[in-house]
This record gives sequence, structure tokens and C-alpha cells, in this order.
Amino acid sequence: MSNKLLTDEQKELFSLMLPTCGATVKQNKVAEILNVSPITLYRMREQGVGPAYKKLESRSKNGTVVYPLQEIVRYLTESNVKTA
Repeated sequence: MSNKLLTDEQKELFSLMLPTCGATVKQNKVAEILNVSPITLYRMREQGVGPAYKKLESRSKNGTVVYPLQEIVRYLTESNVKTA
């Protein structure tokens, strides 16, 4: 996770999303937020693109993946392409 502080725009988006998403977000909800399939989200992780995530210890063989909301907000706002 990045230690970079959130900008004012990011803080506003974070505060709007926090009540419905929570501080950590499960994969299916992140896929919905990014408007991609869970498989695409998995591929994004494998390719090292997309929001930063955490892998939690669990009984499943691959662990449980969650995304900190601040990383989703950062990804949504920093991946924008600026037009002239």
C-alpha cells in the first residue's frame, strides 16, 4: 500500500464511497466498481496493473484478496488520461 496522502478530490470520493463499501472491499465489489468482470480483475492482479490489494490468510488455497478503499480511490483518480 502506498503511503502517499490522498488529495482533496480523493478524500471526497473516499468519504462518499466509505458508507457503502467499507474500508476494505471484496473482489466482486471491486470488479463492479471498476466495471470489469472478476476474471478481468484477477488478470489485472496477475499483470501487476489495477489497484493495490492485500492477500489475507484464509483456508482457501490462494488466500482471500481484499482491496483497501483508499487504493481503489487512488486508482480511479490517478488512472485518468488528461486531454489537451
